[in-house]
Amino acid sequence: MKKILISCLLTAVVMTVSFVLGAGYFIGNYLVSFGLERGTFGGHTEPPRAFALLMPPESRKYDRPDYLSEPWELQSEDGLHLTATHFSPEESSNKWVIVAHGYGCNQTNSYYIAENYLMMGYHVLTPDLRASGESQGQFLTMGYKESADVTAWAGLIAMRYPEAHIVLHGVSMGAATVMLASDDENLPAQVVACVEDSGYTSAFDLLAHQMKDSFGLPPFPAMNLLDWRCREVAGFSLNQAVPVQAVKDSKVPMLFIHGLKDTLVPPAMAQELYDAAVAPRKEILFIEEAVHGAASQTGQEQYFKTIRDFVKPYMTKG
Repeated sequence: MKKILISCLLTAVVMTVSFVLGAGYFIGNYLVSFGLERGTFGGHTEPPRAFALLMPPESRKYDRPDYLSEPWELQSEDGLHLTATHFSPEESSNKWVIVAHGYGCNQTNSYYIAENYLMMGYHVLTPDLRASGESQGQFLTMGYKESADVTAWAGLIAMRYPEAHIVLHGVSMGAATVMLASDDENLPAQVVACVEDSGYTSAFDLLAHQMKDSFGLPPFPAMNLLDWRCREVAGFSLNQAVPVQAVKDSKVPMLFIHGLKDTLVPPAMAQELYDAAVAPRKEILFIEEAVHGAASQTGQEQYFKTIRDFVKPYMTKG
């Protein structure tokens, strides 16, 4: 009788564990597909379903800068074909900026910021980050693999224009991307400053915050399931996209910008990033009325003046 009870108990435990793992497998896979896989709501170039539901195609239209432009191409370390546009200013210059767009976006979302840099006499490179726009890739990695791509774009500029002085400028996930690139050992010496706008401390912390704040769900175990399936399906861990660790080894001066009405990425994260940074020089700017990713528009004059003043010591005339 005792053996029968033990056998039944073990069977029940195995069945329970199998059910939990099976449910976790499907829930985790759904979360990865919903939040990180492109083309899950429309054509293959469409963003992940989570973004596409919030931002339908008709709301994703931006004015292209009316400047001389040319397409650029690059192959990533893992063999993806990446695309970008190089915009040239009206006068000769050795000032450059790479503008990295945010989650679910593509390079057209960078056009507004690009326009302002062009008016300041910069060459501007607007990449489609991997798994976005015309660039190849299936999964967004919240800045982790994107950062190596931005480093490669900076290397391409440095190779073609050795006298360039390059600024890395990112918004939201693009901000995480440039922060992660800021301590990349392959970052060329031509990169002289980094501007992060609306960036987060880590992908795990950001998504855990949204899980609780937006959906009223406990981060555990949903976040653990998501990270488990990220590693298996998308080839990275959310714990590899941790800008707050990267800025502790920053190689370049860094400007932090955040909107005080940002409900997606808490402004407290900007302060935490600033406090953690050990860059050669750092500053922080809060735009009082700005929501997530909108500081450049809400506080346009202050935003770009602060950038001009911050990067001025690292630029040469030309």
